[in-house]
Amino acid sequence: MLADYYISLAHSAIGDDNFAGDDARYSPEFESLENELEKAAGLHLNGGPDWKKVLELAEALLRHQTKDLRVACWLTWSLYQCEQLPGLHAGLAMLEQLCTQHWDDLHPRKQRTRSAALGWLAPRLDQALGEHKPSAEQLQLIEQMCQSLTSLDQTLSTQLGNDAPHLQPLCRRLQALLKQPAGDSATPSTTATANPASISPPPSLVGTTAPELIISTRDAHKALRALQEQARPLCQWWQNQTPGDPRAIRLSRTLLWLPLDNLPDHDAAGKTALRGLPNDRLAAFQERINQGQHSSLLPELETSLARAPFWLDGQYLLWQCLNALKAEQAMQELEQQLAQLLRRLPGLEALSFFDGTPFANNETRAWLSSLGSNRSAKPNTATSHHDGNQAEWEQGYQQAQQILAQDGLRGAAEHLADGLQRARGGRARLHWQLARARLCFEARKYDLAKTQLESLDHVLRGSALEDWEPDLVITVLRLLHNCYELMPQNAAVRERRDGIYRRLCHLDFETVLDQALGP
Repeated sequence: MLADYYISLAHSAIGDDNFAGDDARYSPEFESLENELEKAAGLHLNGGPDWKKVLELAEALLRHQTKDLRVACWLTWSLYQCEQLPGLHAGLAMLEQLCTQHWDDLHPRKQRTRSAALGWLAPRLDQALGEHKPSAEQLQLIEQMCQSLTSLDQTLSTQLGNDAPHLQPLCRRLQALLKQPAGDSATPSTTATANPASISPPPSLVGTTAPELIISTRDAHKALRALQEQARPLCQWWQNQTPGDPRAIRLSRTLLWLPLDNLPDHDAAGKTALRGLPNDRLAAFQERINQGQHSSLLPELETSLARAPFWLDGQYLLWQCLNALKAEQAMQELEQQLAQLLRRLPGLEALSFFDGTPFANNETRAWLSSLGSNRSAKPNTATSHHDGNQAEWEQGYQQAQQILAQDGLRGAAEHLADGLQRARGGRARLHWQLARARLCFEARKYDLAKTQLESLDHVLRGSALEDWEPDLVITVLRLLHNCYELMPQNAAVRERRDGIYRRLCHLDFETVLDQALGP
């Protein structure tokens, strides 16, 4: 039985005349264990802790170097991550024996540090117990866990007094589980007993519980971390119910980027100490996008992005998924949140991870520069439905977008060319030509889009249509200005860009002012 093995670990002495061994707080093994656990707290890190590694390191420390209450708590949680309920049962049994039988010998010696270690574990136990409906085979485990927790609570109340963690609510939760009808015996926890490696461990609650009273910066940070952790299951549920739910994008980005007031520390070349995602994972993400697996990839990207607030390439990958799923509101939410972040942290997109990998590659930077451009480039259809052709060319553009995503620019352009040939009248032809330029811009063929837009601008100015078609003129100029911003810069490009900007200020000053000042 797994619990017997770890109970024997609790009672095994480190040395013949020194049961608990020495304090190993500053040993290389202890630091390795802490470094692995810190992966749960670092927002920018590649992923959570390797719980199997945590289990192995913690068990080795308890067996060979030190009987440390902090290590015992970490071992208990890693047992749950690797073995689920049987592991949690074993960890609690070990912890109860250590505290009831060897309290005076344990490290660390300070009561406050012991209380903090147990306080780290308590909210995680609460989450773990809330995730399971026990099967009939697990009722005995639940009953034994209840006994261990009750005994542990009594010991800690005696030893720590008011500093003891509150375990009685957990005991009552276990008692309530015993009274519930047993679930299906083929639960994930039962399967984990036979083959724990065959399933994924439950998500860990890597944050901290919010302090009841915030009296310091540290308390405020803990409260924010608690909010971030509490929001993740809600965002995941929203995404599972409706892939691309804008509420999930809004809440997750707000909490993720809320504490970011300054650029991360970096050297003169823009290189930070932050770690990005492994190259093989990035390649796998891109391959799945190429294969059209947008819906299934969405939650995986969100999980990675929750730990990497500066991974701007990942935000673009997510946007591509949302675009393929036609989640228009979620796309708009993501664009707005990103635009606000970049205004707050100018120059963020130019920084890189520790190995030189940029936060945003060239493709992502082009997309970031054009945030809102595609939307501002769309004709004002709300006020122009007096002409039936309007719906036809706008519908043609939307169909071309789908073809672009599946077959590339050539097929999409041919689709618009067919519509242009059917167009009747100069006004309709102008709108079809604008749709073609918008398509080139969306395909990031900025030079090609610029050429078509310059031609449109020449026609509009030569026909004195600025007074008759102001929305069309403004749309062309906005998109043309964005093209010049995204093209390789030289004196001629900058001069032409600035000239277009001056015309926009004259024709559409309020919009230009909004873009300059931000929300």
